[in-house]
Amino acid sequence: MAFSTGFAPRVRGKVAVRAAQRKEIVGELDHIALACKDVDGMVKFYSGLLGFPTINLEKFKEGAVPFPSVRINQGSIIDFFPLEEATASFQQVSHFCIRLEENDYVSVKEVLSENGYEPTRKESRLSGARGTGIAQYYKDPEDNTVELRFYESASSSTA
Repeated sequence: MAFSTGFAPRVRGKVAVRAAQRKEIVGELDHIALACKDVDGMVKFYSGLLGFPTINLEKFKEGAVPFPSVRINQGSIIDFFPLEEATASFQQVSHFCIRLEENDYVSVKEVLSENGYEPTRKESRLSGARGTGIAQYYKDPEDNTVELRFYESASSSTA
């Protein structure tokens, strides 16, 4: 399936020519790596409050692996690197978005509210990877902005 981003290609000599001859590629998010001051607090937020299953948490606590993760879906995870393990390559991110089913979206918002997490901006209809959806923004324990979103129908979830 081909799609167009709507962006004009940047021209940089031969590289632009080679890129223009290639078909456009659509990938999937594999993982997000976050440098964390408090890994336990981040795991509690993403696993305990949002409900995502942990990966390698016990191994991390035993010192057998350098970081734990949570699974967002079959193909995407969030890694939590202890700040002292993070390298200079870690930089700030504006926000990232987690797509949920509508009933889970409602449930997670309630759990966050019950635990003192308030939205950082008004719930809005916003354009995203799968069309227009309903989105709400929150801050996690390390002050990262997390967008929670659902798409209202199958017809609006195709971009």
